[in-house]
Amino acid sequence: MTNFLQARVKFLEEQNAIFVNNNMLLIKENTLLKQTVEVLEQALAKQKENTHNQQEQLNSQQQEINRLKERLNLNSSNSSLPPSRDLYRKKKENKHQSHRKPGGQAGHQGYIYQPKPPDKIVELKPDLCSCGGSLKIKNRFTAKQRIELPPIKPYVTEYRCYHARCVQCQRKIVAPLPVEVGKDLLGPHAKAIICVLNGFCQNSKREVQAILKEIFNLSVSLGLVCDTAKRVNKQLESSYISMQQKIKNSEYLHIDETGHKNKGERGWAWVFTNQEDTLLKLTTSRGQQILSETLGSYSGKVVSDRYAVYNYFWPDKRQICWSHLTRDFERFAHSLNPSLSAEGTRLVSLSKEIFTLTKAVIKELIKENYYLRRISKVKREIGYIFKKILRIRGIPHAHRVIGRMLKSFSMMWLFVKEKGIAMTNNLAERQLRKYVIYRKKLLFTWSEWGNQYVERMLSLYL
Repeated sequence: MTNFLQARVKFLEEQNAIFVNNNMLLIKENTLLKQTVEVLEQALAKQKENTHNQQEQLNSQQQEINRLKERLNLNSSNSSLPPSRDLYRKKKENKHQSHRKPGGQAGHQGYIYQPKPPDKIVELKPDLCSCGGSLKIKNRFTAKQRIELPPIKPYVTEYRCYHARCVQCQRKIVAPLPVEVGKDLLGPHAKAIICVLNGFCQNSKREVQAILKEIFNLSVSLGLVCDTAKRVNKQLESSYISMQQKIKNSEYLHIDETGHKNKGERGWAWVFTNQEDTLLKLTTSRGQQILSETLGSYSGKVVSDRYAVYNYFWPDKRQICWSHLTRDFERFAHSLNPSLSAEGTRLVSLSKEIFTLTKAVIKELIKENYYLRRISKVKREIGYIFKKILRIRGIPHAHRVIGRMLKSFSMMWLFVKEKGIAMTNNLAERQLRKYVIYRKKLLFTWSEWGNQYVERMLSLYL
């Protein structure tokens, strides 16, 4: 029995030693597994961080792609780009073919030539009848006028200033020229024609030289054309100052600006206009000091875009151009962000409704009370949509634009209270367009007097 127990104890001790050894192995294995788990957890955390960074980078790249796509979709209808820079122009839909023939239509008031007093009369009398009989001339005739422009020949006046000597004091004396003649080679009509051709008709100085030779039979040098422009520029100074004073005292103004260069340096062309007068000003600055120098403390109404410089004027006397606003709304509508696109489409629809209502009330197709009620409702809805857009994520550019619109929200509705104020700045843009054409054809200016000449000449004809 004792031997059996000893053997059993020995067996159990051996089994226990095996279990202890296995336990030690398991502890080591568990330690290794814990270390492996820690390494894997660290790798997983790092992978999550990398995934998060990659996702952020992907989102950033996607936003950049969307921004570039939206920039690629910019055109003259949803931005300030001119129509000439549209990359992809929509083809106009074919209109329904009219059954009317080209030319004047039935019932159209025609133009009948009114005979003018003749400078020369040629009497034509028939000689013989086809039967050989003699003719008795009646005191009745049919008149046919033909107009011709006579060849133009320059009218040259020569002033001969005779020399004399005083018999008493022997002093030499030369007869003076008349006051109105001066030392100019060309007379006032010739100078006016040169400046009209160069300024209003937008011909280059070389083209003016050719026109004078081919049409007026007057050969002049390019230097004389330039000198004539300089002399006329000085004579226009008083008229330009008078026009600037008239602009200052006007009840309302449309103001806009565009790029200009003098001697290759960046500058700006400003236009101040209303239905009666237009003032063009070429400057090196686009800041408020130009408004201060030109208009002083102007107290009238101003129609302009949202450019911050125009905050120089009182907010309650400013009207922001709705054409510019509509282009911004169109840009929202073309956004790749579906939420912004939906709100932009609604804003475009409301903008078109405002234009339609305003045209209808001007033509007296709707009553004033209905117009005011409807505009008030549209105004509230536009304000609500603006705030709604601010809650959309991932559109920082739209947020900036809407923020500026909300700051100037009260300036969008002056045309409702003031009936003489237009809701767009199209008048200034049309006038400025004439300068842009001049700039395109004759390039820029290269002197201070050149700036003054362009200002004064175009201000007379805009």
